[in-house]
Amino acid sequence: MRDIEKIISFKIFSSFMMLLALFVNVGFSGTTGKLSGYVHEYESGEALIGANVIIEGTFFGAATDFNGYYYINNIPPGEYRVIVSAVGYQKITYEKVLIKIDLTTKLNVKLKSTVIQLGQDVIVTADRPLVQRDLTSTSATVTSSEIKMMPVEDINQIVNLQAGVIGGHFRGGRSNDVAYLIDGVSVTDAFSGGFGVEIENTSIRQMEVISGTFNAEYGQALSGVVNIVTQSGSNKYEASVNAYVGNYVTSHTGIFRNLDRIERIPTRNLQFTFSGPTKIVNNLTFFLTGRYYDNNGYLFGRRVYNVWDDVPLFPNPLNKSIWIPQNTGDGAFVRMNPDRKYSLNGKLSYSSSKFNVSYGLIWDDNFNKYYDHYFSWTPDGIMNHFRTNWIHSLQFAHYPSQETFQTFKLSYNRHDYKGYLYEDTLDSRYVDPRQGIAISNYTFRSGGNQGGRYKRYTNTLIGQWALSSQISKEHKISVGIESRLHEIFNHWKELINLTEDQTDSAGNKIFTPAYPNEGVYSERGSNQLYTRKPYEISAYIQDKMEYDIMIINAGIRFDYFNPDAKLPLDKQNPTKNPNFHGYNEFVNAKSKFQISPRLGASFPITDQGILRFSYGHFFKIPNFENLYQNPDFIVIPGISLSSIMGNPDLNVEKTIMYEIGLQQVLFPNFVLNTSLYYRDIRNWLGMEIVNTYEGFKYARFINRDYANVRGLIVTLDKRFADYFGFKVDYTFQIAEGNASDPYSVYNNNQTSPPIEETKKVVPLDWDQRHTLNLSVTVGDPGDWNLGFVFQYGSGWPYTEDIRISQGVRFENGGLKPWTYNLDLRAEKGFDVFGLKLNTFLLIYNLLDIKNEYGIYASTGRASTDLNIKYAGELIGINTIDEYVNNPGMYSAPREIRVGFGFSF
Repeated sequence: MRDIEKIISFKIFSSFMMLLALFVNVGFSGTTGKLSGYVHEYESGEALIGANVIIEGTFFGAATDFNGYYYINNIPPGEYRVIVSAVGYQKITYEKVLIKIDLTTKLNVKLKSTVIQLGQDVIVTADRPLVQRDLTSTSATVTSSEIKMMPVEDINQIVNLQAGVIGGHFRGGRSNDVAYLIDGVSVTDAFSGGFGVEIENTSIRQMEVISGTFNAEYGQALSGVVNIVTQSGSNKYEASVNAYVGNYVTSHTGIFRNLDRIERIPTRNLQFTFSGPTKIVNNLTFFLTGRYYDNNGYLFGRRVYNVWDDVPLFPNPLNKSIWIPQNTGDGAFVRMNPDRKYSLNGKLSYSSSKFNVSYGLIWDDNFNKYYDHYFSWTPDGIMNHFRTNWIHSLQFAHYPSQETFQTFKLSYNRHDYKGYLYEDTLDSRYVDPRQGIAISNYTFRSGGNQGGRYKRYTNTLIGQWALSSQISKEHKISVGIESRLHEIFNHWKELINLTEDQTDSAGNKIFTPAYPNEGVYSERGSNQLYTRKPYEISAYIQDKMEYDIMIINAGIRFDYFNPDAKLPLDKQNPTKNPNFHGYNEFVNAKSKFQISPRLGASFPITDQGILRFSYGHFFKIPNFENLYQNPDFIVIPGISLSSIMGNPDLNVEKTIMYEIGLQQVLFPNFVLNTSLYYRDIRNWLGMEIVNTYEGFKYARFINRDYANVRGLIVTLDKRFADYFGFKVDYTFQIAEGNASDPYSVYNNNQTSPPIEETKKVVPLDWDQRHTLNLSVTVGDPGDWNLGFVFQYGSGWPYTEDIRISQGVRFENGGLKPWTYNLDLRAEKGFDVFGLKLNTFLLIYNLLDIKNEYGIYASTGRASTDLNIKYAGELIGINTIDEYVNNPGMYSAPREIRVGFGFSF
């Protein structure tokens, strides 16, 4: 049966690839918009037949029908000049006509009759409606011009400014429940569910953040979608270069070590953009942007100990009541959360009246470290982490007629990760990883190093085909099919000492570095690797129905997944014990499929007010790391729980989502947007504890967790006009479930006795009840502008220490302190000999607030831990206060960046 499934799936994918080869004809569902409207005679109001509507600088255009109606499909998002003309009538050019992803822009025109003369053309700025008639769920569109005026530098900052998004969690979901797409193709790392690609702000043409329900074209997401459309070149050359330097300027130097040196320049950035025609072939254009960024970070350790140190104190041989420090460090400060990256984003595009072709490349190379407070007095002992991403995308769009277009896409995504302290696996600088381990509470490590190292990659080949046809004025039908072939490689190993517990003639410990043999999984150390090749196939059909009284988005989606893996026949005998049932027997993990209906409707009450409703079923395959962990199904013997096992037979996670909303114009340039939503989450990833026949225990991933989320969002948007604009949104949300972390069951069973499993829903870790975002922009774009972003949160829940809660454990019964932050961007432009010069100031955490993101469970604060009274004797040279003062628990201090750039 398994062979038949693989043959069928291979034939489907092969046929799809043949279609791609046959039709060398850019776009896909979710990367273009539509322009439509009516053209009438100004005096009489009669429909004008055959009037021409042309989008300047493109091949897009249309002629009006007998009712004066026109439409233009498949327009890349952005701002355009639209020219409307008819014989015997005055030509009108509309500027700044905004096309949005997946939405329809209405442009109704009245032409005046006139004698045809030169110089009689009229140029006007398009009047953008404050309400979007065909918006059927909560979605925020952010344009490139808006991004330029905001104090943001990466995608995550933009996403977290949107209503309903709290710390990367969309409407109460887990952080990896979101799909990320670039030019209509998924760039999510299927291994971890994360978004690690470095897409630069200068590459973004338009960005859509969907936090409500989403159409059938989108899959592999439970909570939301981030859809990015990138820039293309034009027929004129454009270039820009900008650079900045920055420093942390804070009054909290008692918390953040080594930040009292103003003369340092820890942050450096250089970026360029260049685009235009290639001059090789007409209509062949290019776009290229690159960036170098280096930040030393704001978390420093102090080299009190070197990695070769071990015991912090030795007794004085002359007086054993006196202890002598044994540290050899020089006391220098060492950066512990540096971040460095190189990135390059580019696109080569060819356009004609019947088809478009483009090739896109996204590459980035990254290095960073993660702060470890335990190692902060031995800072040279923490690992280095490296990440490289490659996204190659070849896209074709074919326009056989005004009504119909089809798109073909082929994308190859590679995500490389590796981590180690030293590149050489047996570097002579390594010491025993157990060296320097603290032997008392509230004590820094006194030597040693992290001995783990890993290398993994995810290769994903994606093929897509989509067809969209405006079969009538009211109905636009879209269909699509997609196939994803994955290759997952993961290798993790831990440094061990082959001569453990052995000493030389002088009594010194002997360290002989080595790694366990491949396939070993033990408490002493592990060395496991695997390669898996799962694959997916999906298809959808969507109908967008646009009537005068309502707009409906209705669709259905089919998803198929084959994990391409085996698992033990009997989960109680994964150890292959011949004395028990299931000895050395394995079964194939089952293929999974699901059908997802989606429905959204918008009801224009007036041209100033619109009601909407949406409903849908959404599914997602759990992250591949949870399917394939511990691939040899090894259980560490013993009565304690120390083994975790993946489960390739996991079912899909699912969410049912409901939403109702209202858009209402209050005053000129002021619009109110409200949403009520409810989410029912089932089959979330969790764990079970399995007892083997021998009496051993291990934790295994299963679909067991659940949650429900309900909330209210209120947004007031003042469109930028008369040098001023703002947007404020408030979210009230209750997010409850049985577990926030898939590892909760495993962690709860590490204590003796184990913590009892939750029998009712409790607040999830990110259940922030009140969230407020405010962005304000003041200025004259192109000349000067000032942008502020203010964020407030009422605090996330935490579980209080049972010593404080009278011996009774209340899961997430406490509340962390509320948080707030203010960022600023100021910019001034100059024109000098044809060059556009600009200077800018960017300040993060303008008020230098100490937001407490990490806390001690005994107090709910980052600054105080009441459990120090149980610390006992400290065997080390640090004080308790030095250990309690953990800078990693606070938000980043104030950072000031000053930059300069030019463009032409």
